[in-house]
Amino acid sequence: MFKFKIALLTFFLSLIFNLPLSAVNREYSWGSLKYNKTYLRTGPSKDNKVMWVYKRKGLPIKVLREKEDWKQILLPENQKGWISSSQFSKKRTVLVIDTNSETEKVIKNIDPLAIKDLNNNPIAYVHKGVILKLMKCSNEMCEIELDIKKEKYFFKNSFQINGLIEKKNLWGIN
Repeated sequence: MFKFKIALLTFFLSLIFNLPLSAVNREYSWGSLKYNKTYLRTGPSKDNKVMWVYKRKGLPIKVLREKEDWKQILLPENQKGWISSSQFSKKRTVLVIDTNSETEKVIKNIDPLAIKDLNNNPIAYVHKGVILKLMKCSNEMCEIELDIKKEKYFFKNSFQINGLIEKKNLWGIN
């Protein structure tokens, strides 16, 4: 009976405020930027002013709401704006965040952020701003994948590192 009342209330709210039913009772969705150049706008059309041009394919984003072919999103630095749905990817990524500066880590003898194996041994170190592919999370740890791309002078081949990192060091989870 309680679920019926909630469903009925949702239906009437959608009629009163002229919202689609999915917008009234929906959770936020996560994704990432699909291309290396994405325009963040003040509103849901190309007529609206461009606030920022993001040049980071894979940057995690939180979808706050949708209007036609546009998505209002939240970015890691709490920046809100609108992007075209064509710029949105469903690929789940997370961004490494770190409250300690590199200087503080040296002065206070704090270990760098580490990706660890199943035995809790560090297999790679990451810094603030690194984008990781999210596989799954438990209470405190997330399983991630880090793509190391072939570079002209550093690596002969591209490869991937799979491991675990503490959830508190990631943006794009909840």
